[in-house]
Amino acid sequence: MWLVASYQPVALFTLKVGTATATEGKTLLVPTPFAIRTALLDVAIRLGGERNGRAAFDLLRTLDIAVAPPAYAVVTNLFARILKPTRGDKESDEAMTRTIAFREYVHYTGTLSLAFGGEEGALRPLAGWLAHLTYLGRRGGFFQFLPPPAWHEPPGYPDGFTRLTQAAGESFPLGVLQLLDDWGPSLTYEKVNVFAG
Repeated sequence: MWLVASYQPVALFTLKVGTATATEGKTLLVPTPFAIRTALLDVAIRLGGERNGRAAFDLLRTLDIAVAPPAYAVVTNLFARILKPTRGDKESDEAMTRTIAFREYVHYTGTLSLAFGGEEGALRPLAGWLAHLTYLGRRGGFFQFLPPPAWHEPPGYPDGFTRLTQAAGESFPLGVLQLLDDWGPSLTYEKVNVFAG
C-alpha cells in the first residue's frame, strides 16, 4: 500500500546537500528521505511524547518514500553576511568572525506530494502524523497540509511520483540527479534522540 499526502508550499524551501560546508548553501530541489523521516519522527514525538519515539523510529525506517514535486521550481541564490565562530588557530579577542555565505532557495509553484509505501497496518499511525508535518528541510521551509491523505494500492507506486528509496538492483529513471541522504543501517534511535546524552 501507498499513503499519499499533498502539501502547499507557503515559504521558500532550502535544504543543503549533506556534504556542504557552513558557508556553502547550494540547495536540493526536493526534501531527502532523511529530512522527511526526521521531520515525521519530530511530529510523532511532539504528538505522542518521547516514550513513543522508538516505535516511530522503527516504523519510519521501514517505509518506502516517493515524491511528486510541484510543476515548477525557481531557484534563487544570494550571498549573505553571517557570523561564524573564530577558529582556534587564529589569535583574536572576538568569539565570532564576520564572513559571507552562499545560499540558495527554491520557490515552488504547485503542490509537493509525498507517498509512503509499506504494510497498511504500519501506515495507519503515519496517516495521523501527516497533518502535523508543517516544515521540510530547514526550519522555516513551511508547508500547508492539503487533506485528506489518499490510499493507493499496488501494483507499483502512484503515477507521477519518483521513488526516492530504491531496492538493490532496481533501475532508476534518468532526470536531474542529486545526492539524497537517508537513514543508514547504522543509525539508531539513541543517535537521533535529542533527549539522550
